[in-house]
Parts: sequence; C-alpha cells; structure tokens
Amino acid sequence: MLGERMIKFVAFDMDGTILDEESRLSRDSLRTIERLLDRGIAVASNSGRSIRRSQEPLVAWPHVASALYVGGYNGGVAVSDVRDGRRRLLHEERLEAELFRELVDFSQESDFNLICCLCEQDGDGLREEYRHSHSVDGLEVFGGPGFVHDEKLHAHCLSGEIVAPPKIMIVTGEAQRDRVLEAMRARWGEGIYATWSIPDRIEIMPPHVDKALALRALAREVGATLEETLAIGDGDNDLPMLRAAGTGVLMGNAKPEVRRLAEDAHIEMGPPLEKEGFSATISRYVENF
Repeated sequence: MLGERMIKFVAFDMDGTILDEESRLSRDSLRTIERLLDRGIAVASNSGRSIRRSQEPLVAWPHVASALYVGGYNGGVAVSDVRDGRRRLLHEERLEAELFRELVDFSQESDFNLICCLCEQDGDGLREEYRHSHSVDGLEVFGGPGFVHDEKLHAHCLSGEIVAPPKIMIVTGEAQRDRVLEAMRARWGEGIYATWSIPDRIEIMPPHVDKALALRALAREVGATLEETLAIGDGDNDLPMLRAAGTGVLMGNAKPEVRRLAEDAHIEMGPPLEKEGFSATISRYVENF
C-alpha cells in the first residue's frame, strides 16, 4: 500500500495543483506546506514557471518561499532552498549550442521577436532574465524575470556572448503560430521540444526535458529516494514526475485526457483543487499528518 511508504520529500506542481486560476494559494494549502516543513519533510515546487515566478505566489510568506526547493522551466532547472541569502543551481538542461544557433538564425531570417530565457548562477546567486530582440509592448509578459530589450540579441547569441539557455521563445503572432510550429517540427523533428502555452509565441526546449529530471535532482539533494517521494500535479506535463515518484497523485481537476493517460501509469487519483485536493492528498499519504 502507498500509505505504508515513509514520505521524506514532497514535490508539487503549482497552477491547478496549489494555485487557482488567479494564482492564489489557499490558506489551507499554506498551512499544509508549513506543517510539512515543521515535520522536517523536504518540499519543492516543480513547475513550468521560471524560478522567480514560482516564488511570486508566496511573496507574502517569505519563511515558506525561502524554505522550498524549486524546479522550473518544466524540469530544465532545479535549485536549492535559500541558504546564506542565495539559492544554488542543482541541475540545468540547456539547448545544444549548434541547435541554439540554428534557432536564432531561424528567428532572425523571419524577423521574429526572439526571447532568450536566461538562467545563470553568479556570485550573488541565481540570475534570471528574459532578453528579447524586439519590443514587447502589447505582449503578455506576466511577471517573473526582468524583460530586457537587446536590439543586437541575435548577434550576441551567434557570437557566443550569450550561451545556449534552458529555453527560448519565438514570438510569431497567433495567426502564424501553427504554420511556423509545423515548419519547425518538420525541420528539427524530435531534436527539439516545441510547444506553446501563450497563443502568440512558440516555446523551445531540449527534447528530453521533463519534470522527472528536476525531481531526481531535487530528491538527491534532499537525501530522499524516489520511493520516499510524493509528487502531486494536474497536467500532462506532470505525468513524468508522477510516474517517477514512489507515490504519484493526479489531482481530481485534471482534464479527462490527462486522467486517461494516468490510468495506465500506476498513478493514484486525488481530490480536485476546489476541494483542497493538495491538502487532502498530503493527509492521506504522509504518515500521522
């Protein structure tokens, strides 16, 4: 039985798992995370967000935000909790250098806005920046890393001044997106992971990146085995993490197609977000919680 496993590490997705559609964290979920930390159980968010944006919903509770380990960029980056005022880079997956140059050329030839999602460890800790070649006026940019306009971004990338990042975005506009995405997949095939979440742009990452990569790196760091790990999520991109964990639980608000994929992957089903599914799942699988 899953309940017989000793849980030493809990990892969770954010949007749709602990956050509602307005990126709000419920008081019950906050208390649950605090209790896990008080019990000495390591806790990590593991999402598609940048590291900085992963912290934004917790800005009012810095004691919690600083204690969390963080996986970001859909598994491309993993960082430690805050120690001595900084986070350490534990794991990163970057686009291959030659592929990165080809993608930069591709965006330049079509005069698309290129956004390089930079994530670097420096002397002061982790530095994140979204460097873009064209203006982002009118674009949906959310929060998170600072957006920095660099008119010579293509040249800086091709010269090697900017090294291959974990992710880039090419802003095609919604009308051209599907055509460009099809052309990219035809040209690079399985050599890239190309998708979209914001309608006007394509996101490109290394093809082998998924949340299980970050989960493994985080588990090693906290001294837990995957068998001692509980992972909770609601989306298709959470399934690799849920399969890798000793205990993987899909939220009840997951879309039907995701639920069908989970049925054959030894993934448990939990309550939905609107019924405090995250807290209910922790109470079910963490001993004496």
